[in-house]
Amino acid sequence: MSNVLYVITSLSVGGAQKALLNLVTSSISEEYKPFVLALRPVDGIRSQFEQAGIPVYELQLNRLQGLSGAPVQLWRLVREIRPDIIHGWMHHGNLLAVLAWLFAGCKPMLLWGMHHTPEAATSERLQHALVLRLGQWLSRFPDNILYVSRRSQQRHREMGYASGRSLVVANGIAVRSGVADGTRAEVRAELGIDDATPVIGSLTRYVPEKDIPNLVEAIRLFLLAGNKACFVLAGERMGADNPELVALLKTAGCQENVRLLGVRKDAGRLIAAMDLATLSSRREAFPLFLAEAMAAGVPCVATDVGDIAEFVGSTGLVVPRESPAQLAAAWAQLLGLSGTERQQLGQVAQTRIRDTYSLDTVVSLYQSIFRGKPLTSSQNS
Repeated sequence: MSNVLYVITSLSVGGAQKALLNLVTSSISEEYKPFVLALRPVDGIRSQFEQAGIPVYELQLNRLQGLSGAPVQLWRLVREIRPDIIHGWMHHGNLLAVLAWLFAGCKPMLLWGMHHTPEAATSERLQHALVLRLGQWLSRFPDNILYVSRRSQQRHREMGYASGRSLVVANGIAVRSGVADGTRAEVRAELGIDDATPVIGSLTRYVPEKDIPNLVEAIRLFLLAGNKACFVLAGERMGADNPELVALLKTAGCQENVRLLGVRKDAGRLIAAMDLATLSSRREAFPLFLAEAMAAGVPCVATDVGDIAEFVGSTGLVVPRESPAQLAAAWAQLLGLSGTERQQLGQVAQTRIRDTYSLDTVVSLYQSIFRGKPLTSSQNS
């Protein structure tokens, strides 16, 4: 059995982190034993990795003392694990993966995983812009750079990243038979939502790229037009303890129609209560939430960023970014369908995920990559 060291920024509750969890708990770990190294400790989904029996290590790169001791800690970890493959996951993880690879004598296969679509360098946060620039210089070292979307691959190429060994491998979605009967009613009861009220949900984060002000303005316009729905918002800084978000909702006058849940670890249960899933982002790569919703048979409405238009296809609606009026109109359009019509749309979405973006398909691609086999254009999703 080969050892694989995955180096990720953190194990917070995010799409990239959940994608890694899906991969390392799949059948690929029967042949490639996973070890996970997080650059900083975060109270997120670490427990889910540990419950699956996957060793998790953490550096303390968010502390000055941790920064000084990190190289020695990393060197000892590499010597202990003796990885055959080192797989960076997200930009900061990619950079540390190079250091781990050097400590291992440049012998393991080195892979980078890109889960971000950068804007022009001038619009990136300064620290991230510096990381992107350093990554550009180091991008000649990985055996392969794996992008979760074609748009991400294109933007990195435009920024000067090495392109000779880049591949597009979408996040793998575990398509399950469904949640337990009664979950929809159970979650709605917990949130104080009656069964007759449509639920539009967004599992997202309160960060600039997710454009939450756009979402709130769309909610205001949707309700102003006389439409009825309850909006369930969850994720990092999407709780009532975020004064900026609370102020946005109060100014828009729509707080009574919104449930703020903050960080949740039961995405599947929340999705089961939704009639529509939505994102208002101004930048994305491959948003796992939308794919999970589609896999559960929930139609999606989202902005046209990253590869969203490609994977949503005709199973939902895609609108221009930063256009709250069109986002609100798209919600109204899909909710105007009969329940049967929306169910049929959800079934088409489910089939699309199963046929094109299933975890089994992605695992097969990773097996080929780990074995050093070149992928044909038809294999490279």
